[in-house]
Amino acid sequence: MNRLLLITLFFSFALCEDDKLLADGRFQPILRECLFTSQNPNLYVTYKNKTVLNDTWYPHGSELITRCADFGLYKILGDQSTVCDNGVWSNKLPTCIPTSVLTNYTGGAPPTIQFTVAAGSAVVDARGELLIYPGSTVWLDCLWPRGGDAPEWTWSNPAKNTVNWSGREGEGDHFRVTLTRATPRHGGSYTCTAPGGSTNTAFVKVVNIVCPPRVSASPHLRTHAQGTRLGSAIQYSCKEGYHLKGSAIANCMGDGQWSTAAPTCEAIVCPELRAAGSFTHLSDYNKSVGGRAVIACAWGYRLVGAPGLECEPDGRWSDAVPTCVPIYCPEPPNVPELGRLTKTHPPRDGKHPVGHLLLYYCEAGYQLVGENSIVCTESGFWSHPPPFCMRPSEVRKSDTIVVDNITFVNFNE
Repeated sequence: MNRLLLITLFFSFALCEDDKLLADGRFQPILRECLFTSQNPNLYVTYKNKTVLNDTWYPHGSELITRCADFGLYKILGDQSTVCDNGVWSNKLPTCIPTSVLTNYTGGAPPTIQFTVAAGSAVVDARGELLIYPGSTVWLDCLWPRGGDAPEWTWSNPAKNTVNWSGREGEGDHFRVTLTRATPRHGGSYTCTAPGGSTNTAFVKVVNIVCPPRVSASPHLRTHAQGTRLGSAIQYSCKEGYHLKGSAIANCMGDGQWSTAAPTCEAIVCPELRAAGSFTHLSDYNKSVGGRAVIACAWGYRLVGAPGLECEPDGRWSDAVPTCVPIYCPEPPNVPELGRLTKTHPPRDGKHPVGHLLLYYCEAGYQLVGENSIVCTESGFWSHPPPFCMRPSEVRKSDTIVVDNITFVNFNE
């Protein structure tokens, strides 16, 4: 009895690895996903009306719908749907055979088919079928060289359609069937058979499909709508100062839904400004479109670049961030004869920045003429010319002295 119990427990553990234990004690199999991969750029694949991305996993039971990317430019061969069945796709992906236009009418390629909406609207659905809104007029053109034997159009419905070459002689290779003011009776298959026997087929449905109206939830979103019926489009844009997040266009599709979600408008802001060095200060800082940033320098520094920047509609600043560089005064003249000079601060790399003070003294028995101290100012010049030293007997009342093109006037009593 104990041995039998051990075997039962081991079997249960093996099931739990891949399966799911339900509340009532039963096991529910966990079915594997399928990986979608395709190397065919001409194949258009959708899942729930959304474009399928390569190298993507899909759960068990998922159905993928395929068609050739360009209507009538390729002829599809194979099953147009495949279903994920416990990790394996039910069908191989179909192939797309190039038609006559792509092969330059050689090799017995099937004829190319094009459609043109002369009036009304029409769209191609996920299976490659042409959906036409009732009352529309659509041309189906079979492309084949004009001048030899003409191709042949046949269709599976009782509609009476006009068939002829489009335009005058020499104006094109479009052998055309016209679906005038389409009704449901125009639905069915339309096959063009080339003189050599190769064929291509377009499938048509006439459907009264209307998509739900859209109301903009954003006060900054502008919409231009052609309507809400099948094939109609809505174009979106944003007011100045905002950029569109999402698709700029939505089309009313064959499933009665818009092809893309409604976009939103986000305010455009210029990137964060970083002060170029610790001596740069920002004021009146506004990153929104039309906003300004005013840049100033700390005391003792001068601005190199534009002092004001504006945030432009493209989200960029109007100019580069300016920089602040130190202001220096030139090296002072030589120490006056019979005098001496004291520097309150040592120069930086031999330069004198703003605020540096120089003190002048005369030797005993001599009198200072001029200011005994000068300071480096934000103009980049010293506050006063350097003084000089003279004997007191040489400095008389109201004397005017000119030294190095600088005039000194003594007003002492």
